[in-house]
Amino acid sequence: MTQLPARDQIFLDHVAHFVPSLEDAGAAMEAAGFLLTPFTRQQNRTPDGMVPSGMANRCIMLDEGYIELLTAVSETDLSRQFEQAVERYVGLHLIALACGSAEAAHAHLEREGFAPNAPINLTRPVEGAEGEEMEARFTVLRVKPGTMPEGRIQVLEHHTEEAVWQPRFKAHDNAVRSLKAVLLVVDDPQEAAVRFGRFCGRPSEACGEGKFLLELDRGSCVFLSAAAAEEQLPWLSQGLQTPWMAVQALGSSDLSRTVERFSAAGFTAVAGSAESGEVTFRLPAALGGYLTVVAQGSQPSWAA
Repeated sequence: MTQLPARDQIFLDHVAHFVPSLEDAGAAMEAAGFLLTPFTRQQNRTPDGMVPSGMANRCIMLDEGYIELLTAVSETDLSRQFEQAVERYVGLHLIALACGSAEAAHAHLEREGFAPNAPINLTRPVEGAEGEEMEARFTVLRVKPGTMPEGRIQVLEHHTEEAVWQPRFKAHDNAVRSLKAVLLVVDDPQEAAVRFGRFCGRPSEACGEGKFLLELDRGSCVFLSAAAAEEQLPWLSQGLQTPWMAVQALGSSDLSRTVERFSAAGFTAVAGSAESGEVTFRLPAALGGYLTVVAQGSQPSWAA
């Protein structure tokens, strides 16, 4: 199964927790049964050579998509944006959408009036299964801060699937297999959903009072007003604010196993049960936000 979309497809590729301590965030995820990639400093490839991006990460690679833990390691424009985001809250601040052609995606963003920045050639070193040196390479498209006030919303094209999704990094003891959806709490869910739809070239639809759904070729984004969140998802009241990337949904091949590992790690169950086929957890402060886990072939109820 390839992780890469065809030229005319767009996938929910990954989400990123912005965290002050990569050590604490990584330890929380490892305690919950995730296997993380090694600490890596990100670099941009420029005509003048490699330039530090100011950021470093560890990743949780899944059969479909991945989760990134991201922190600042040096002073750059990108790390300053990170610091401003973390001042608001620790948690999800980035949604990355994978495309089949960065060139075509850049032209689309220009046509839709998003004035994208010049493409960035992002790289990070990777060690192969046999200890060989590899390089993970991506072309990343970003827009100016504030264009998408919900956070860092970016489009990317992968060039090195074999380096990024190595089988050895997907062997999670908690049975989590896929990134399913992201829920955003916003002031005007219709405006945000329509704007996101223009951003990625997909239509959005109303799916209840104060709620809109954007279906991608793989994965989805849900937009909910604060009033609707309070009424429909009362467990979201802790930390409720706008805009807020509040919840991510993950698919599991063994829901009971996942719930067992998450609970033992101190993730706090706030709704649902393994018997009902869906459980939502409040994550530790080192990670921030909420996580809903469902059976692999299902979708979270809040994305219906």
